[in-house]
Amino acid sequence: MNLTDSYTMKRGNVLVTANGFFGEEDFYLMHQTALDVISPDDAGYSVDSMCIGGYLKKDEILIRTSSECPYDSCCFFYNENELNDQQLAQVRNWIETIVCKMHESKGN
Repeated sequence: MNLTDSYTMKRGNVLVTANGFFGEEDFYLMHQTALDVISPDDAGYSVDSMCIGGYLKKDEILIRTSSECPYDSCCFFYNENELNDQQLAQVRNWIETIVCKMHESKGN
C-alpha cells in the first residue's frame, strides 16, 4: 500500500490522501502530527456534523486538511499553481513526513 495517493484536479488543486487513516480520531492525529512535524506558523480546524476541515500555514504556504466522514480518508489539499518548484517539493516532503509519523504512532 502506498502511504499516500495524489489526485490533481482542475485549476491546479491537488488532493493527497493519507492512506489507512479515516474519520475524526485519525484527523486529530493528522493535525497533531502536523503541528509536531512542521511547526506551522498558523493552524486550526473546525468540526461540523459531516466533516472536519482544517488548515496549516507555514512560510506563506497554505495546506488544507479534511476528513469528510468516518469512511473517507484523511486528506491534504494544496494548489500547485500557487507554488514554485522549491515550495512544491517542501509541501510534498511535509505531507510524506507527516503520514510516515502517523503510521509510526499507530504501529503500522
